[in-house]
Amino acid sequence: MATTTATVNISSIDLTPGMPLNISASASLTQTGTDAGLELMQIGAGELTEASAGDALAEALGATDSANYVYLCNDSTDINHYITVGIHDTVIGRLGSGEWLWMPWNMGDAAAEINIEAEPSGTIDYTYAIFKSSPYTLPAKT
Repeated sequence: MATTTATVNISSIDLTPGMPLNISASASLTQTGTDAGLELMQIGAGELTEASAGDALAEALGATDSANYVYLCNDSTDINHYITVGIHDTVIGRLGSGEWLWMPWNMGDAAAEINIEAEPSGTIDYTYAIFKSSPYTLPAKT
């Protein structure tokens, strides 16, 4: 049985004057209704260019399941490069060079597709991983 643990640490000595910030959180992630760890569905790396417009990280099809997570990292070292991240037609944020995201993701229908787009011109390298409760093959973007 796989063990899947997510941990994040946030610290700053000067974010709030006179009060250092130190947040640490960890969670064992399990398949819905069980104590088994999540399955790694897909892992990969790619390149985005502004000319490629919006690319889908993966097409979101399959049964609704609350135990899905996605990791995405902007591997660019150019501080001017960022990746716009959206779910279907809604922009949820931007990842600057070296930034990453980890979030729960409902893969239950096509409207949940994650789209990533390079801004501005140039090539941006990225890496990603998708974790799901049960094995499932993700189809190619249509």
